[in-house]
Amino acid sequence: MILDRIERLPLYEDIIPGAKAAADAFARGEAAGAPFEIREKAYAAKADEKRRFEVHAHTIDLMIAKQGCEVIHICPQEELTPAEPLPNGADGHKLDGAPRGTAVLLSEGWFCAICPGEAHMVAGKPDGKESAIEKWVVKLPC
Repeated sequence: MILDRIERLPLYEDIIPGAKAAADAFARGEAAGAPFEIREKAYAAKADEKRRFEVHAHTIDLMIAKQGCEVIHICPQEELTPAEPLPNGADGHKLDGAPRGTAVLLSEGWFCAICPGEAHMVAGKPDGKESAIEKWVVKLPC
């Protein structure tokens, strides 16, 4: 996992292939035409019992916050119980378990890169308070 300021994202190109192109697209505000999948997400933080972990085998999830904030829990997948595959043949599967591991605050102006094998649970409430986030989730194959 890497957590850093958006303006520093291009510096990670050697370890996150596509980081510079993602940063350029984000700066333009244009998800269309990027050489990889970009999902624009907006949602409110959820109670812990409504959140689930997921993990990917061949994809880096590059989350770039546009507005708001959320807590992302990251832990080794071995600490969790494997569950169903992700829908529509997507890379990875869901995992069951309560929030644990490292709690990361993703907020406006920041990005978080989650590598294959790192279980992650999004949509956490910062300090237990209501919040919402608008972000890009860039799916970078590796």
